[in-house]
Amino acid sequence: MPKSTKKYTKQKKKSKQRVEPETSNITTKRSYWIVLVTLLAVISVVFGTVMGFDMLQTAVLAATVIVVIGVVGLIRVCKSQLSLSKRATFIVVGASFIGFGTWAAIILSGIAVIVQSQGLYVVTSLLICLAIGALIGDMLGRNKKIQEKLFLDIN
Repeated sequence: MPKSTKKYTKQKKKSKQRVEPETSNITTKRSYWIVLVTLLAVISVVFGTVMGFDMLQTAVLAATVIVVIGVVGLIRVCKSQLSLSKRATFIVVGASFIGFGTWAAIILSGIAVIVQSQGLYVVTSLLICLAIGALIGDMLGRNKKIQEKLFLDIN
């Protein structure tokens, strides 16, 4: 019986590319921001007490820290469909025009006449207005109609 000739062909093994799991960044977790806000609020209250601030000044200082860090955390944790540069544009425009405009209107309207003599209230109100303006800018950036008007290539 004749031997059959077998052709052995080398099969190319498909190299399996291992998909590395994406490393989780600690700043994308809500628990990190909650702990950070709580810790900084406690530090603010202790600082205000040690520096001899009265209760109102200490409360304003703690509220400023809570609002600013809270808004930054919210912006960091929430996902967005926009690229980083476009999202940053909305945040900066919100903080610049909306936040600063609101603060300037409050200061110039005379609502803050009582507290104008104390620099703590002026600075903290500016920080709060800028943070809230940045949050509003980020929220406006999520609106599809605004995105289409500002960025024609919405990829």
